[in-house]
Amino acid sequence: MKNHLLTFVSGILLLVIFPPTVAQVAPSNGIRVVKTELPAGIGNEDERLVGFRIISKTRGETLKSVIFNLQGTEDLTDLTGIKVYYTGASERFKKEDAALFGTAAAVAGNIRIDGEIPLIDGENYVWITAEISKQAEEGHQIGANVVSFAKGDGINTEVSPVSGTRTLLMAHVLLFSSGDGGSNSYRIPAIVTASDGSLVTATDKRWNGSADLPNHIDVLARRSSDKGNTWSDPVIIAGEGTTMGFGDPALVVNRKNGEIVCLFASDRGLSNSTPVTPLRINISISRDNGITWSAPREITSQIYGSACPDPVTKNWQAAFVTSGSAAQFYSGRLMAVLAVKETATSGISNYVIYSDDNGETWKVSLNVACTTGDEAKVVELNNGDILMSIRHSGNRLFNISRDQGITWGTPISQSDITDPFCNGDMIRYTSVSKGYDKNRLLHSIPFASSRKNVSVLLSYDEGESWPVRKTIYSGSSAYSALNILPDGTIGLYYEVGEYETYQMYFARFSLDWLSSGEDTFTVPSR
Repeated sequence: MKNHLLTFVSGILLLVIFPPTVAQVAPSNGIRVVKTELPAGIGNEDERLVGFRIISKTRGETLKSVIFNLQGTEDLTDLTGIKVYYTGASERFKKEDAALFGTAAAVAGNIRIDGEIPLIDGENYVWITAEISKQAEEGHQIGANVVSFAKGDGINTEVSPVSGTRTLLMAHVLLFSSGDGGSNSYRIPAIVTASDGSLVTATDKRWNGSADLPNHIDVLARRSSDKGNTWSDPVIIAGEGTTMGFGDPALVVNRKNGEIVCLFASDRGLSNSTPVTPLRINISISRDNGITWSAPREITSQIYGSACPDPVTKNWQAAFVTSGSAAQFYSGRLMAVLAVKETATSGISNYVIYSDDNGETWKVSLNVACTTGDEAKVVELNNGDILMSIRHSGNRLFNISRDQGITWGTPISQSDITDPFCNGDMIRYTSVSKGYDKNRLLHSIPFASSRKNVSVLLSYDEGESWPVRKTIYSGSSAYSALNILPDGTIGLYYEVGEYETYQMYFARFSLDWLSSGEDTFTVPSR
């Protein structure tokens, strides 16, 4: 008995009839189905649902039809249209390099699109994509499965379904990929919300590969004035006109004057730094919400190296500021964490640097926070103590300062936060001292034994426990940085290793989604 159904293709009602015999998928067919669990942004166009590979062995073959369904899509009204693209031998979907095969409405049941695309000898990739409605529901899942395809011979070849869906977030936008601006790689996310409400990022443009300094690296800034949906062209903070490397940016907004402070390293790498020729530390400032930046000013001699007057730190071998987020406390003090090699043979210890004059001068707290650490972040607790979260294999290490970062206690393992020895972020979300209903801290980290599964965690007890955790992307992913938007939504700028080391994505989501509906942001009463 013939199978048949009614469906809409490009707005036309068709009676679709399938042949009684469908070829079974066999390894010799070379079919490969490609899905992603990367989030999708509400309002985005051409979000991938599923792709598949066809092996063509006959010169002059064509693709004639594709049959698929939207299985895995929670609500079809979240999708305003479907497109099928052909990308030749590339398993990577890039719209600008793709040929449109056909379009369809998002409807229930199997959908068939007919067309004609010449296939090349060997691998050929076809992609089913969706346009996401601007009214789509945050947290809903979208997905699709390929049922079959037919080449010029008219025989339908069946494709086995593959599990995997994508979560809809308020925004999910690609900022950088390999090849953009002529660069081999991009790494190291930093993000803040400027005084005017715009979002500002800083990123390493790693010209010749993904490796750290002393390679040729520039620090770039981009900004968004529409909650991260669209972004400006990059501007160079440091590195223009030279092949000397600048990298590992950390950002903080000075609430006293609205300036954005960017701290970053330059010149040589960690392994070839000495007190006489040290890895340099620099500062650049934007006074117009990230549009322009001051020329880099070196502050190494204020912190360490043979030119530093401090009798202890002048002998340090190397130091750099942890990338991502620096912090400002209620007193106005600016603070960032240093990763320090005290001697040529030592591991990395953590100290902090701080400024009480808006970043003009910097001091080092000579009480070590951790002798077995690496990149770390600090946040001010509601009672004025300072909490440090420290990169450490297995679980994060936490430490507390009772005197605004001058001295530190003993590091303890935070069993709630799995850490594959990777940089993460920790920021204040709300505090009762500012009129909010609860104290809330946020932490981002690849929550796994390796660099994958970037997740965001939420604490209601000032970092004692982290009962709420949501995966942002389960696949290969690494460094991340958090920010809070004026409307209370949460931004995450993070590294995604789906295709390379790394692509740089921005995500935006609500507290309601993060907490699975258990918590909602409310503006404090005045």
